[in-house]
Amino acid sequence: MDNTHKKKRAVDKATAFTKWCGKDLKYPALLFLLMTVSSLIMFQDYLLGNELMIFNDIGSDTWQQYIMNYTAIVNDIRDGSFSLWDFSNGLGVNLFNFNLFDPFLMLLYGLGVILGPAHMLMYLNVIQIIKMLMAGLVFYWFLSQFSFSPRAKLAASYAYGFSGFLLVWGQHYQFGTAVIYLPLLLLFCEKFIQKKKGRGFFPVMVFLCGIYSVYFTYMCLAATGLYLLFRILMVDDLTLAQRVRRFLLGCGEILLGVGMSLVVFLPMAEVLLNVSSRLDSQGTGFLQWLQQCFTPYHTKVYDSMIKHLFSSNLQNGFGLAKGPQSYAMNYYEDPIFFCSVLAVFLSVQFLFVLRKAQMKKRAKTVLYSAAVLIFIGVVFPVGGTVFNYFTKPTQRYTFVLIPFFLMAMAWMWDYLRKGGMLCLTLILAVTVLMGWAYLEGWKQAGFAEYKRNILILAVTGTVLAVCLVLLNFVHKQAVRQGLMAVLALALLVNVASEGAANFQARVTMKKTDTPAELMEQEMAKYEADRKSDDKETKYRAEMNKPQDFFREMYRADLGQCLEYLEQKDQSFYRVEKDYISGTVAMDASAQGYNGISSYNSVMNGYVKEFVETFCQELFFADQNHYTFWNNVEENRLAAFLGIRYLLSGQETPQEGWKLLDRVGSLYIHENEAQAGTAHFYTDAVTEESVKALCSEENRDELLESVIALPQEGEGSEKEVLKSGGNSEAENKTVKSSEDDPAYEITDLEEVSDIESVVSEQDRQVMEASEIILDAPEKDAYITGTVHAEADGYGVFMIPYEKGWNLTVDGKETELLRGDIGFLACRLPEGDHSLELKFEAPGLKAGAAGSAVFWVLFAVTRAVSQWKRYKLKVKSK
Repeated sequence: MDNTHKKKRAVDKATAFTKWCGKDLKYPALLFLLMTVSSLIMFQDYLLGNELMIFNDIGSDTWQQYIMNYTAIVNDIRDGSFSLWDFSNGLGVNLFNFNLFDPFLMLLYGLGVILGPAHMLMYLNVIQIIKMLMAGLVFYWFLSQFSFSPRAKLAASYAYGFSGFLLVWGQHYQFGTAVIYLPLLLLFCEKFIQKKKGRGFFPVMVFLCGIYSVYFTYMCLAATGLYLLFRILMVDDLTLAQRVRRFLLGCGEILLGVGMSLVVFLPMAEVLLNVSSRLDSQGTGFLQWLQQCFTPYHTKVYDSMIKHLFSSNLQNGFGLAKGPQSYAMNYYEDPIFFCSVLAVFLSVQFLFVLRKAQMKKRAKTVLYSAAVLIFIGVVFPVGGTVFNYFTKPTQRYTFVLIPFFLMAMAWMWDYLRKGGMLCLTLILAVTVLMGWAYLEGWKQAGFAEYKRNILILAVTGTVLAVCLVLLNFVHKQAVRQGLMAVLALALLVNVASEGAANFQARVTMKKTDTPAELMEQEMAKYEADRKSDDKETKYRAEMNKPQDFFREMYRADLGQCLEYLEQKDQSFYRVEKDYISGTVAMDASAQGYNGISSYNSVMNGYVKEFVETFCQELFFADQNHYTFWNNVEENRLAAFLGIRYLLSGQETPQEGWKLLDRVGSLYIHENEAQAGTAHFYTDAVTEESVKALCSEENRDELLESVIALPQEGEGSEKEVLKSGGNSEAENKTVKSSEDDPAYEITDLEEVSDIESVVSEQDRQVMEASEIILDAPEKDAYITGTVHAEADGYGVFMIPYEKGWNLTVDGKETELLRGDIGFLACRLPEGDHSLELKFEAPGLKAGAAGSAVFWVLFAVTRAVSQWKRYKLKVKSK
């Protein structure tokens, strides 16, 4: 009896699992097989050839920034020094800048820890394939909540797995994960709406999305909220009060999930909203903002919108190498809608046939309203503005629309399968538009790879159009089934070809470097090709450029130089190079030293303002790249920023530097100016006056002589003095300007020059005073000592950001914002010890909030289970 009972339970579990997967495992398995085979074709050069999915063309973030960040995280985990602050990334960065809890990146970090950071790069393409497979299967699971046929779900899910956003933005690694989380959110939202088993996990899905990315969670939840609203309006047999209650309960589930994720969500939000300048508002009034939302885009944007319905690769010029482009913005930032040409045909037809469909009037009204909302949001900047935190519009949100295009396609697939009729005029209109898009793309395409893709897209698109026309006239079931099979085959070829084009004719990192003995010869060939009159030869030269990335990035003598300096100097200092090895600005992150160069698209806004004010020469190409290798002659600026040593391939040092030693083939040069990561001042001036006075000629003198403090606002001297700070009885490190003139702030507009502010005596005091920071074992904790000949100020070359706490002689001391972008404080005369600790802002509050919401989640689920149990007992 026991064995029989066990067998019965096993059969029941298998049956339940089959139902859970959509009543038939055959089609999910077929989807997995088709997508796997297609992926192997798309990525054959990356799986079997010498290419890595690391790009250095228009998607150079992958090479120049992301893999450097990942390498730094892996290195810190491997040597046990991981902390939530990282000084190897520019002047320092809060690691909640990054998507630490993206599950796919966590998989990558794990591979890096086990295999080493260089080897983990070999698996980026495998992880991308896993993402595509998961996106397709998850979308199939979502569609299984409706009455779509297995074939309709198969076609739509295949197109979703290879959608344009996942293949284009997926090259930025963490961006592609949003395409997986969105259908999962919609899935559990739909279970909630239909009161299906598993609906209780809706907040858990929101939690997983919340710890992944604040930026994309906002977009995903905004889309999910709208979906919840429209779907509840579609549900039959509910009163208005019931609809409102159901909607509010759904919103409550979303808020519960966000609350559960606060331990990560809140610290990430602190960085994004309070430090980064990415989401700065335009500072306009409501009416002006509203006008901007509905002012049409430039015509180039609409040109890209139409073309991107049919392909993401029609505006590539001579590929994504260094050739000419004709985008509205660029390959990534333009609207991305592609999810098969068939989706375009059938989405348009859906709006036409919906009016005659056997569907309740309420549902039709809601669907047409949703279509109008999507149209307005896409055609005008309002969609890009609302989905970008109500700031400047972007097109990154367009991934939230793709599931709905494909739901319409799935519905139309079943409509055709049942003998439905189409509008021939609309088929012709879409065909003409498609022909125009491909003709324009053909004119611009330079490389054979893009022309071949356009040809395949045009042929398959024409086949789709012909099949749709024939379905209008053929009524014999066997022939219709044959035409549907041709539709499916054309869809597969159409999507697979477009997917492969995203990874062809690209400037990629190679798995192996060019042999050292062949570098000179290969570089000569590269330079010759780059100057060729033949455009294809010229632009393809970038793809074949000789590479020494791994040889330079992991050269032994550089590591030996860093070890030499660690033994020689136990204080906290910065190192820079006068050459590039691997990236333009992010070598330090991968090679494990503290520099100032960085590439960060969410750069600390205060640091950015400092560079704009004092040293714009550090900007490289844009305001997100800071580089020092091309500014080595600025040794006094280097000294202010704490750059004490310079690694060089040249024995003769630049002016302002002196030769210290040679290690291997590298020379170590030492800054002749007094370089430190902390400075002492006796005099303070206002930020506004120093901005007005600063020039290229007096910049160094200003930075060395006085500290600039804001007059009002957060971290300002005036605010501290007004609030009283710490009492002198409790803390001798804090004094007011009324008690001691050392703490007065001078407005430079009242004086002719800096000499009028800083006396000779003050200069002597500053020269005799010193702040020394010790080399940190972990970047989030720094100790040091102070010798102050008089009351004054200390400024630390650490970006001003919430989360840092300072204690002087064991007593907490107020941190100010000094020199626009750095941590600063007031220091009394004498010798002192100090400690600087970083705790990610929002982390403690987020952890407490998460704990409360997880308890709330557990209680609500337990109550729900108890109610179901009582009803079950009562029904018996």
